[in-house]
Amino acid sequence: MKYGKTLASTLLGASVLLSSAVMAENHVVSAQVTAFKPMVIKIAPGDTVSWENMNGHVVNTTFTDNDGEHHYIPEGAKGWTSAMGENFQTPPLTVEGVYLYKCDPHWGAGMGGVIIVGEPTNLEAIEATKPKGALKRLVKKADKAVK
Repeated sequence: MKYGKTLASTLLGASVLLSSAVMAENHVVSAQVTAFKPMVIKIAPGDTVSWENMNGHVVNTTFTDNDGEHHYIPEGAKGWTSAMGENFQTPPLTVEGVYLYKCDPHWGAGMGGVIIVGEPTNLEAIEATKPKGALKRLVKKADKAVK
């Protein structure tokens, strides 16, 4: 009898883990000349994001200016940088908040995007950095999406 209970609880635990993995979604962003479509996406914690049509593009969460490198992602989250031209997929994004990313070769044209995972927990902190230029536009798009 003990074997039967152990087997049943193991199967139940495995089904719970598998069902949460099945429930996670992959959201697709397409690189189109000098823009990501859609520019802003809202996803659930645990979902992933994929970029397609990436020939000549990079997806990068590291922003560099005269003050050094900055990451506009939630505290505790890990950023990413794809290889040039690579169709890329994030690992599951589990830390809630706003993730800003850009295409390095086309950042001068404002090619960037926003991922909002669950609640935008870090949006006020990003706004407090007083972003300028294309970065300011991304922050405004994020702000508009959460209202």
